[in-house]
Order: sequence, then C-alpha cells, then structure tokens
Amino acid sequence: MKIISKRPKPLLAPPQKTTQQETESSGPNIPISSELEECLTWINDTFTSCADLVERQFHIGFLQKRAAVFYFDGMIDKTLLHQHILEPLIIASRVAEPDGEEVFRDFYQWIEKSVLTSGEIKTVETFNDMAKGIIQGDLVLFIDGCEQGLVIGAKGWAARGVTEPATEMVLRGPREAFNEVMRVNTSMLRRRLKTNKLKIEARELGTMTKTNVAVAYLDGVANHELVEEVHRRLDGIKEVDSILEGGCIEQYIEDSPYSPFPQIQYTERPDKVTAALLEGRIALIVDGTPDVLIMPAVFMQFLQSSEDYYNRIWAGTMQRWIRYLGVFIAITFPSLYVAITSYHQEMLPTNLAMSIVAAREGVPFPAFVEALIMEITFELLREASIRLPNAIGNAIGIVGALVIGQAAVEAKLVAPQMVIVVAITAIGSFTVPIFEASYPIRLVRFPLMFLAAALGLYGVMIGWIALLIHMISLRSFGFPYMEPLAPLRVSGLKDVLIRAPRWQMMTKPQFVEPTEAPPHSFWQRTFLHLFRKGRKE
Repeated sequence: MKIISKRPKPLLAPPQKTTQQETESSGPNIPISSELEECLTWINDTFTSCADLVERQFHIGFLQKRAAVFYFDGMIDKTLLHQHILEPLIIASRVAEPDGEEVFRDFYQWIEKSVLTSGEIKTVETFNDMAKGIIQGDLVLFIDGCEQGLVIGAKGWAARGVTEPATEMVLRGPREAFNEVMRVNTSMLRRRLKTNKLKIEARELGTMTKTNVAVAYLDGVANHELVEEVHRRLDGIKEVDSILEGGCIEQYIEDSPYSPFPQIQYTERPDKVTAALLEGRIALIVDGTPDVLIMPAVFMQFLQSSEDYYNRIWAGTMQRWIRYLGVFIAITFPSLYVAITSYHQEMLPTNLAMSIVAAREGVPFPAFVEALIMEITFELLREASIRLPNAIGNAIGIVGALVIGQAAVEAKLVAPQMVIVVAITAIGSFTVPIFEASYPIRLVRFPLMFLAAALGLYGVMIGWIALLIHMISLRSFGFPYMEPLAPLRVSGLKDVLIRAPRWQMMTKPQFVEPTEAPPHSFWQRTFLHLFRKGRKE
C-alpha cells in the first residue's frame, strides 16, 4: 500500500537563510585553539552566568602537561569522572610510559588507547562540537598544545527507576513501564526483540531544547515508505524552538490536528510497543518523557488492552464487547435520555414515564439543561480529583459526586433519574483502556445533547452519522482510521469483533507490504502437521 501524505508541503514555513554562527546555538563554529588559555576563555564566555558549569584544571601524569575538563554539575556520573577519567589522567605515568616523541606526535590516540578507561570517547576539532557535548551531559577535555578536544561519555544524571504503569494497569502481564531516559526505554525494546532487524535511528529536534528522538521499527517488516514519511514529517519540525514532550511532536505530524480523535497512540508499556513493531508500526521514543508514540494508529486499537491477549479467548472477547458497550453509553446515553423525555415519551413504558414525570415535578429546568449542568459538574469534579494528591483526590471525587448529586436532587434542581444517567455515562467512559481516547468520547456527547434537545432522536441519528463520516474520512499516515471496519477487511475482524486465538492471528503485518516473507500461519507449522497426521493414524 502506498503511503499517501496528507501534508505534501513542509509543516512549517522554511526558515530564512541564516549564517552558520546564527544557526549554532552553542556559539561560533571555529577550530579549537592549541592554547589552553584561549580554550578556557572561550568556554567561560560561551557559558557565562552558568553557575552549574564545573571547571577542573590539572596536570597529566609524568608529562606535567596542563589540561582542563568541563561539565555541568548534576549531569555526569561522579564515580565515572573520578575513577575512569581524572585518576588515570593524573597518574598517567603509572598507566603507560611511552616514548615522549610518540606521545606528542599522536597525543590523543595515546590518551584514548592507553590512559582513559571510559567507554565513549570522541575526538572533535571545533569549539561548537565541544560546547554541544557539554550541553548534552558529556565531559570535555582540553589539553595544552593540542588543537583537538575529547568529548567523553560520562552521563549520569538522576532518573526515575523502572516502575509499574500509572495509566495502563493490567491484572495479567508485565509490570514495568518506560521512564524518562531514552536509552533505558530503547534497552527495554532490545530485551524483547532480540534481532538485528530492530532499527533505532537517532534524531535531534528543537533548536533550543535539542531533544533526542529515536525512530524504532523492524527492518523488513515496516513499510519503507511509511518510515520515509515519518522522517519527512520530522524534518518539517526540526527548526522549531522546543520539543518538550511527545505530545508536542504529535500535534505537528498528525494528519488532522483539528480532529478530536487522536491519530497517534501513546503508551508507557514496552510490551505494547513491541507488539506494535511486530505489526509493522513505527515507534517514536522521545528523551525526557515515559510515553512512546506509536504510528499509524486506528480507532479500534484504542479500545484494546494488552491484557486481552494474555487472557483466554472468551475472556478477552467479553472484555472488548463490554468496552464497546461502555463507549456507546458514554457517547449516547445522555442524549437519548434528553430526546426521549422531551420528544418521544410514547417510547417509554407507562410506569416508567409516570415515575419520571413525578420525579421531575418542581424541577425548573428542561431535561437538556439538567443534563448539561450535571455533565459539566461531573467534568469539574473529574478534573479536580486528577489535579489533587491521590488521597485527597479520591475523597473529593467520590464524596463530591455523592454530596452534590444528593443536594441537587433535594433542592429540586435536577431529577433523580438524571443523576443515574450521568453516573452510568461516567462509568461507561471509564471502561476505555487508553485515557487519551476518553477525551473525544467525553467531548462528542455535548454536541449530541444539543442535537437531541433540538431534533429529538432524529438529531441523535444525524449526530452519529456526522460522527461516523468524520471518523471514516480520517487518515493516520495515509492509512484509514476505521480499518478494518471501513474499508471492510474481513480477515481483520478476528481482532476486532472477537479476540481470536493467537495462532489464527499469526498472519502478515497489518500496515505493510513486507519486504520479506511474513511468518507462516500456525496451522502451517511442520510439527502441527505431524501432530494431526498422528491423530488420524
């Protein structure tokens, strides 16, 4: 399938021509001086008013040659600095005693091969590359008389450990989540995909933040046109000032930014990203955030949980249908109540209609205003409970809903049935396993309520038709958003309407025309042919 871009032009206007000095945020790109004093002056002028910049001057071993290291305090590993960098350099005479002329002829090669024990060492020749190394958390080494510098990998800032997922909890499955360090996140994928086909391509976005971004995919499984399209869209935003989180990238590169429905999925679960890569999708790992972006995304995957694939077939299928019912209730239930009680009372059983009429006696507002007041109040409580600490937030959410609901009924502001409708609607929205997908579901019910108040059930149907037309017209990196329902792909329904057995879903990836042969179906495995043959005999 050919990847059709919805954005044939760059996402941002091309930047105006600037000089090399203006494009480099770390200073002029000039060669490193052989005079140590000039190097010290340049670094101090470039990072003026930076109280966390550390300068350490010393002499290298028996040569007594002046040298200096620079780094930002809090961004390097102090143990690595002392034991593998400073100590070997200061006592270099004990480590190696080569001929003096050989040392001066290729001094840095001697430092790299015979003195330093750090794993990452890079020789650079410009001041700008040195400054870039300091900014990224490395340590730089200047030596008097040398027209080069060393950027030594010594990153070691404080980071949150690997913990349980906070928003995608499961009863069965892995209990680890991504954290804010990109290399920790890529290592989690490497542990699960032990193959050289896993490609992780590094990029840098944001002229000020210089955020490290990694594009991960399986070579031979992911469509190469899709990989190129992702890189093309990322190229369109490389000149922006800041990329602070994956959500910033998502808003730049998605196909329809004004749609309430997300076209890129984010997750903090490594097992979900691994499954997505095996399906031919692409993952975007952003340094500084625990959420990994998965693209392309279809609507049905937002209603699927990792736990569906770890449980038995019927348990996973039942859970999915409960979510489908919950989504339908969350979108439609308030508007149905408004439409039926306002325009179509004949559809209600007589006893129920009389009960609603009796409960609404003395209520000054029509059903639509009741629903609007209660829905807005519930959204306020939900937002307040999220922003408060856990212990207080839980109490505010539960107690607040009970107290406000009971007080509203006793004050004759709303009918008791409306409180029940809003409560059931909220429960339905809680069944969505991906929190990101709950936002559009909560938003679209308000237009449906307006249409129900204006046109009754006809308005509800018009709203649903408009909603479905919009969702069918959406694309995620050129792929239909409602696939496999629209366009209909019968083979894909085994992972939508039901959760088919694992061996029935072992077919070629969904989003690609792979460049290598896809895995054979489970029933084509040799050992199963022998098993079935043995049973017949």
